[in-house]
Formats: sequence, structure tokens, C-alpha cells
Amino acid sequence: MQQIVLIFICLLIGIALRWTGRLPDTTTKVLGGWVINVALPAAALHSVHGLTLDSDWWLAAATPWIGVGLAFAVIVPLCRVLGWSRQRAGALLLVAGWGNTSFVGLPMIAAFAGSQWLGLGIVIDLFGSYMALSTLGLAIATVASSGRFDWRAVVRRIVTFPPFIAILIAFATNHLERPEWLTQVFGTLADTLTPLALAAVGFALRFDHLAGRLAPLAAGLGHRLLLAPLLIVLMYLGLGSAGDPVAKVAMLEMAMPPMLGASIIAMDHDLEPDLVALLIGVGVPLSLLTAWGWWLVIAGL
Repeated sequence: MQQIVLIFICLLIGIALRWTGRLPDTTTKVLGGWVINVALPAAALHSVHGLTLDSDWWLAAATPWIGVGLAFAVIVPLCRVLGWSRQRAGALLLVAGWGNTSFVGLPMIAAFAGSQWLGLGIVIDLFGSYMALSTLGLAIATVASSGRFDWRAVVRRIVTFPPFIAILIAFATNHLERPEWLTQVFGTLADTLTPLALAAVGFALRFDHLAGRLAPLAAGLGHRLLLAPLLIVLMYLGLGSAGDPVAKVAMLEMAMPPMLGASIIAMDHDLEPDLVALLIGVGVPLSLLTAWGWWLVIAGL
């Protein structure tokens, strides 16, 4: 509950800072720069260390990747039919394709499935959402921003992307002992991710910019909160494993609101920042209701 309250407080702080004019117009870029270059890498270095994997968790960890594929299959044709720009398509792919499997997802897992499944939630977030964002998500943002696919430029952006580098370092050093002070440093820096990312979104959030964006807002949240979890539930039902507790946690994670990291990357690449902020600002509170509804369905399978 504390993390859910923190989400709303940080959003409100960002909104208040913009309304009062205490910070410059470039604040969203500055806060986003900290999140991408400092907080996200620290979160990877902090989360991976000492993490153990269970052999039957591989499909759960792959579920966010599958969710991104589903977003491609739905969002790209929809944008083409409606004649939406590549920037809008990129924004919707990033924000509707990635769920907030950590800062909203982990408290939801503890509340609904039980705290004994938090380890699985971390695996889904790190090896699924986080890894997919650091590779495929960055590629989407690069192509949507530039309007062309230059594989050399995309690969260069990925291998120099601080969160991706941090993941590689974390994997390579996972077996090594780490001084307690270093763990605390990574943990403290990682803790800045949620407040600063949400403050950046709140600063960019403009409800007076709803005009002309209701359709993409409905499309993005409709996919993220309703269609994506439905398709994943149907997938697990088809596999005959919907009753497995591991599958239930994976399905719950797919019902989460848009991912903060994905929204910051979209804003950093100027992919309709106003729309991205609306998707987060509306999607997070709405997900508290929809996720509860999905858990009622999932728990009964």
C-alpha cells in the first residue's frame, strides 16, 4: 500500500511543480535523464545480485516479451488504419506494450498472490520487462523517433544504453561477494527511480491536452489494461497451465499499468510526451480497479 500511495504523491508533486512554475520547462528531460542514466542501471545492479532462478519460471519470465509481440500485432495495424504518425505508434507501443511489473506489480503480487511470490515477480520484471525494454524497447524508440531503421545505429544505441550495460555487469558479477556499503549505494540510487520518474510524468501531465488524444488514450489503455491480459490469460488456458500459481502471477503482471521506464524512454525520444503522460496519469489509478478485477478472474481459474 505504501508504494501505491507513493505513486500518487509523486505524480501530484510533479503536477504541483509545473503549476507553480518553480522548475524550468526542461524538467521532464532532466529528471528522465537521471532515471535512464542512473536510477535504472542502479536498479538492475541492485536487483540481480543474489537472485536465484527456478527452472519452471522461464515461461513466466518470457510473458512480457510475448506481451510486446501482442502489442505489435494490435497497435501497428491500428495506427496504420487510423493514419496515426510513427511518433504516436512508437509511444503507444512503448507505453501499451510494457507493463509496470515492478513498482505497481510487486505490491499487487504481495497483496493478491502473497509475498512468497515476490521473487518470481522480480524475475518477470528483470528478465522480462526490463531486458525487453533495454533492447527491443530502445530499438522501437530509435526507429519511431528517426523514421528509419538503421541497424547499426540501433545496435549502437542498445550497447551504449546504460541500463543494458548495467544488466550485463550485474550478470557477470552476480556470483561475487559485494560489500554491504556498495549494496546500500545501489539500493539508494535505485530508490530514486519511482519518485523521479513519476515526478517527470506528473510535470508533463496536462489534462487540458486531452483534446485530440482521447482515441489513442483509449486505444493504449484498452490494450494495456484489458486486451493484453485477456490474451495472456487465453494463452495460459490454451497451454492448460492457468491453474499453476506461477502462471497466475505471470497473468497478474500482464494486467499492470504502463511501465514508467518505457514512458521515460518515449518522452526522451519526443514520442508524443503529452500522450505518454496521459497514459501514465490515467492508467495507473485506473489499473488499481482493473487489476483487482483481473485477479478475481485469474484466482478462479
